[in-house]
This record gives sequence, structure tokens and C-alpha cells, in this order.
Amino acid sequence: MADLIGRLPLKSLNIFRVVARLNSFKQAAEELCVTSQAVSLQVRSLESALGITLFQRFAAGVGLTPAGERLYEYTERSLQLLEQGIREAQSCQQRRQFRINASPWFAIHRLLPVLEQFEQQHPDVDVKITTAVGFPDFVSQRLDCAIQWGWGQWPSSAKQLLLKDDKRLVCAPSLISAQKPLDTPADLKHHRLLCTELSVALWQQLSNTLSLDLLLERQTLILDSQASQVEATEKGLGVALISDALALEACKEGRLVMPLWETPVSVLNPSLLPGYWLVMGEERQQDELTLAFKKWLFNTLKNDARFAGF
Repeated sequence: MADLIGRLPLKSLNIFRVVARLNSFKQAAEELCVTSQAVSLQVRSLESALGITLFQRFAAGVGLTPAGERLYEYTERSLQLLEQGIREAQSCQQRRQFRINASPWFAIHRLLPVLEQFEQQHPDVDVKITTAVGFPDFVSQRLDCAIQWGWGQWPSSAKQLLLKDDKRLVCAPSLISAQKPLDTPADLKHHRLLCTELSVALWQQLSNTLSLDLLLERQTLILDSQASQVEATEKGLGVALISDALALEACKEGRLVMPLWETPVSVLNPSLLPGYWLVMGEERQQDELTLAFKKWLFNTLKNDARFAGF
């Protein structure tokens, strides 16, 4: 079948389609601006290649054979679909592709709910969104920008903090017992430390700040998302560093407690404050569309209490 498709003459199929529609070699030749002989030769060549007779020849014109009728149905649909695909491909080439990779939480809670506003402001742009926990590869993914959780530690000069993401140390009330108390920071070494892939570094920084000897390789349980981290913490599976607002809400409802201190961890050390950063491709720093996206994004976040400022 692949060999057959490879041998199909597209020009002959199109001529066949026109002849079949008009039931006339002469009228088809006039529409295609070629000679009747050229039309006849193309049709005979197609019949020879396929090994089937497509037309019955009459003095007043031609008519499709049953095989020709079946082929005409498929040829008409196929060539129309091909023409549509070519038009869409041409249109796509003329439109700007704007590619963004975002942290999953930011994409779901801050970007996607309002992205339509940006798309309406730039109707000639195709916005492509991907998500990833780790820092993306700008080159292989052909990214214009990324929105990443962390401390701004990435090798790019074009980055700016969007939202602060202060954390609070929390656990379930059921976790604390006489056998495993949590009265001092030193008691953390007796508990499992819940985190995501990226926030292992936050536990390391907290351990350094408090001069603790935590065995992170053994104590940490890495979960796939903040939602999983919150759920595991509420089930009493360990201690976690949860985003400020989520932690306060859970503590207010009695699902979690703050066993060691009732302040965000950045109070202990400002360097413990991570956040969501906008990182632009080096060559995109002066790009008009990228700068327009940056301005629009800042305006959508400016009323968020965690907004880092312009």
C-alpha cells in the first residue's frame, strides 16, 4: 500500500476529479487551461497505474465506471482535505508562535484562567503552553519565556520575580506524640520531611539556617505536587513546608498545626523565600511580543498579595 501511495500522480488525480465532475474531457481541458489530448493522456496514465478503467467513453462525452465512481468519492474528499491542510499550514507559517513553559501550579492557578485575555489582545499569535517542574531547555523547546519556581538561580540575565511563595512549617496534630515530639527544631531529625522535587533545596537551606544535622537523603519523601504534599501532611505522614496561605487555612480549620513557630520561614532567613519567576530567553529581552506578555502578566498579578512588584 505504501508503494502504491508513493506512485500516485497527484496531477493525474486532480485531472481525473475535474473530468469526473464535468463528464467531459473537453470541458475539463478548458477549465484546466490545457489541451484535450493532455487530459486524455493523464487519465489513461492513471488508469494504467491503477490497473482499473475509470471512464466509459461515449460520442457525447464520458461517464464514470463503478470503480471510477468509488475512486471519485475518495479523491474528492482527499484533495479537499489536502487543500484545507495546505491553507492552514500557510496560515500557521504566517502567525507568530509564542511558547511558554510554566510551573504546573502557576499554569493552572494563575496563567490559564486568564490567558484568553492575552490571546484576544494578540489574535495573530498562537500561544503554546507546556508545563514542567524542572527548569526547561529553552533551545530544544524553542521557548520565548518560562515561569519557574525557585530562587532565581538559573543561568539567565533576563529574569524577574513575579510572586513570593513564603512557606510555613506544619504537620498534622496526630503526628506529634510522646515517642516522637516536635518541640524544638532538633526534633525534626526524628520525622519524615515531605517535599516536592524542587523543595528539597528548601529543606537543605532551612537545615543550614538552623544548624541542624538532618539526613535529607533518608528523611525526605518527594511527592509529585504541592497538592500531594498537603494531602500527605494532613494524613500525618510527615512534616512539610507549605505555602503561606494554604498553611494558614489548614491550621485555621484544625487540619494542620505549626509546632515550632507561627511565622513564615523567611523570618528566620530571607534567603529561604522562594517564588515564581519570569525567565525570558536571552534573545527575547527586547522582543516586542515578549515584553507585551511580561507587561500583561504583571498587570494580571498586581492585586495578588504575594506580588513582588514591577
